[in-house]
Amino acid sequence: MSVVTAPVVALPRHQVSTGELLDRITELYGDHRGLPVARRVIASTSVRTRWYSRPLHQQFTTAPALAERTREHLRDSLDLAEKAASGALFEAGLTPADIDGLVVLSSTGHTMPGLDILLIEKLGLPPSVRRLPVTQVGCAGGLFGMVRAMEMVTAHPGSTVLVVCADVYSHYLHGGDTGLDGMILKGLFGDAAGACVVRTDTDGPRMRLTGSWEYVHPGTHHLVGSHTDNDGLHAHNSPELRHAIEDAMPRLADWLRRTAPAGADPEPGFVVTHTGGPRILDAFAEGLGCAPDMLDLARDSLRELGNVGSVSVLDVLERTFAKSPPEGSDGLLLAAGPGVSLIAVRATWSTWD
Repeated sequence: MSVVTAPVVALPRHQVSTGELLDRITELYGDHRGLPVARRVIASTSVRTRWYSRPLHQQFTTAPALAERTREHLRDSLDLAEKAASGALFEAGLTPADIDGLVVLSSTGHTMPGLDILLIEKLGLPPSVRRLPVTQVGCAGGLFGMVRAMEMVTAHPGSTVLVVCADVYSHYLHGGDTGLDGMILKGLFGDAAGACVVRTDTDGPRMRLTGSWEYVHPGTHHLVGSHTDNDGLHAHNSPELRHAIEDAMPRLADWLRRTAPAGADPEPGFVVTHTGGPRILDAFAEGLGCAPDMLDLARDSLRELGNVGSVSVLDVLERTFAKSPPEGSDGLLLAAGPGVSLIAVRATWSTWD
């Protein structure tokens, strides 16, 4: 068994409202016949603000060249990741020397060596730290990293594992992706980094992680993802994603029933999810059979930050620590990503020993 302490999320400097974003999109795509629909759909995402590591006037262009954008992406990702990781160590009352394991996730990081190596140097982590760098997990990354950290702690009792996520989408949102899904992604995504500590136990507010579940829904690998061509990264996101999640949710409900302690209610008392978009959150609530307001913290995160990929679930978890569930209540951490894959973790809230 392991616990996670309060995460810390770091945001870049450029806050952009949806109104400002729509003005930018209108400036760039004024002659696009699908612009009215794109504007309407972006406005319906519920996102009011998002944060970029570059100013808005530099967004959705192919300049500078891909090589330079890749270098800028690594620099900005590292800066945010270092801030989030340092904050998480402080929050947990730890120093870099206390860390035995490091799990680093980035949907958008494709430079080698990656953030894991650079963070070891920047943070002053022990050179013997066990590390696990991960890409290609998308919005499920934050929870994927926590599960891998749980496994590290189980394999090496007494270990303390730092989980760091950094997704800086703004460098790669492609101006040439003018289909409706490309426009929606421009409206949804923001930049952020987040970090948390997973360890055997600790004092103070914490969430006990008591079991995990993973599932890849067959035949859905084409619904969400990205590819790179000569002018940059292109992302896609099919409207069928919601239906794939809806189809997969009964498997999660079955796992919750099978693994519920004897006499306990299998339905979670609180839910921490990645933010996805409004329809993804609706699919989560409907599949769990829970009241829509149980996902209010995720909706708050989506409204204030946009979808920040792997960092999303850490932001919602941070909000859950700030507005804590009742002592001893059992809940669920849940995220979906490319695959289409679902990851879930059973958790129990604890404030006192």
